[in-house]
Amino acid sequence: MHDARNVANKLIALAASAGREITPLQAMKLVYYCHAWTLALLHKPLIWQEVEAWRYGPVVQDVYRSLRRYGGEAITHPIPNLEPETFEDAEEDIIRQVSEKYGALSGSRLIAMTHSPGTPWASIWKKRGKNTVIPDPVIKRHYEKIARQYNGS
Repeated sequence: MHDARNVANKLIALAASAGREITPLQAMKLVYYCHAWTLALLHKPLIWQEVEAWRYGPVVQDVYRSLRRYGGEAITHPIPNLEPETFEDAEEDIIRQVSEKYGALSGSRLIAMTHSPGTPWASIWKKRGKNTVIPDPVIKRHYEKIARQYNGS
């Protein structure tokens, strides 16, 4: 498993190489999607930190704390002072695909997507309220269902 901040740095680099800016809100949601799709497709967690249900959607506290200084502005530098990590090819592929598919979406669009009825965030927020952990099995089941629908299974 990886530090979610290293996943955020990978997403920041991918955005820069695509000529896009990325805000902290976008980075947090994209880290969540990378983790969710890794759970569903590779059947293992991508990050070791827990995902929490916050008012504006799924959040990993370490990523939030590391990027909050940017507020709603574009992130200009990677998160410093992290041990370098190597991602497996399949993990790299998921991160790249998430960046390509969701990376150009606005923060408000990403919030709307994670707040949709039936999503892991919505189910946890409704039952338990704010700043509650969204368990990996809940995330995994939801995104496996989406993957099955997409693949026609």
